[in-house]
Amino acid sequence: MAEPLACVIHGVHEAGLRMGDTVVVLGSGPIGIMHAQVAKIRGARKVIVIDLVDERLGVAEELGADEIINPRYENPVDQVKRLTDGLGADVVIEAVGLPETWEQSLRFVKRGGTVLEFGGCPPGTEIKLETDLLHYGEVKLLGTFHAKPREFEIALGLIASETVKLSPLITKKMSLDEIKEAFRTLFTSKRDLKIAIIP
Repeated sequence: MAEPLACVIHGVHEAGLRMGDTVVVLGSGPIGIMHAQVAKIRGARKVIVIDLVDERLGVAEELGADEIINPRYENPVDQVKRLTDGLGADVVIEAVGLPETWEQSLRFVKRGGTVLEFGGCPPGTEIKLETDLLHYGEVKLLGTFHAKPREFEIALGLIASETVKLSPLITKKMSLDEIKEAFRTLFTSKRDLKIAIIP
């Protein structure tokens, strides 16, 4: 878990997240929930997590998300505007890796804010952007990949001190004999976050 956490730390750093910022995280899988926790550690005033799976949103809320939004029940753009006094978020982090969420991420950011496209799409994926959202909104759009050695050190420290809570991300334990079933479960059910394989 140190490697993905280090990548999250790198992404949050590159996004320039500052104390008092409002942050929207698209996706409450393990990476999205790590982003939410690191944003709070960095001093975010409000962290809003958006996902389609209630169970995952419950874990995000348990681990510090201030607000959770499920687009199945409410319009996420309208809700983010409501929760930010009509402004939008200072920083938006896309942690899903789908072209649709990459495109949608610009709708949550405030004028002059930053959008971090963290979730990796398959090679060759193309997206469409409404240029006025980027241009007239003076939005900074960036992607990040991997991490630096210092960020690995920070990640290990956060794990050792339990400042970042990782245990709740392990939603199921299975034996080594059940490894095929574990992979099948992760691919077919979006309720589980991580499955620990116990030899």
